[in-house]
Amino acid sequence: MFPPQTGFSSTVKPYTPMNTRPSITISLSPLLQSYCRFVFNSDPNEKEIRLRRNHDIAKLIHSNVIAFDRSMVRPFEADSITFILALDNINETALRYHFLHVSRWGEQKITEGIEYEFRHWIKNCFDRGYEKGYQQKVIIEAILRGLNDRNNSANFDMIKKIDYRYRRKVEETRFNDLLKECQIFEYQ
Repeated sequence: MFPPQTGFSSTVKPYTPMNTRPSITISLSPLLQSYCRFVFNSDPNEKEIRLRRNHDIAKLIHSNVIAFDRSMVRPFEADSITFILALDNINETALRYHFLHVSRWGEQKITEGIEYEFRHWIKNCFDRGYEKGYQQKVIIEAILRGLNDRNNSANFDMIKKIDYRYRRKVEETRFNDLLKECQIFEYQ
């Protein structure tokens, strides 16, 4: 059936690919889904996000994918999203010729990594917005519009809470710096 092989060959594959578009599905909150669509320039109406390996989120997702010889069925929640994985010379065989799976722990690591990237991006947006003299409400509305997400109270409050916690840490740092300076002057 196949010509005899000595060693590995990149031209003759012993079996046909199972995955023409290797993908994984995980549960992710709607706001984080919108952020991933924004990062990877995906259409909001598509149910899948095509990953590019040059972004840290894509590297995180790729690092948590496990290839199996048999399928693993796992129930998903309502907030599930599918990521189309990027192929290269190294991972093509593993991704195309095996069943792909992400463990619950891997899914948790992916979610926490995306949340970290999202919070960091939000902090940068607020820093730039405050430098330009914008009010908090205007910055939040611009972020939600940029993510092409609904401006509902849950999303608004989540972003507002991120800003509140960040500004609180900044104020605590300033206070600790002032406290140290005051203690230095008292003993001189």
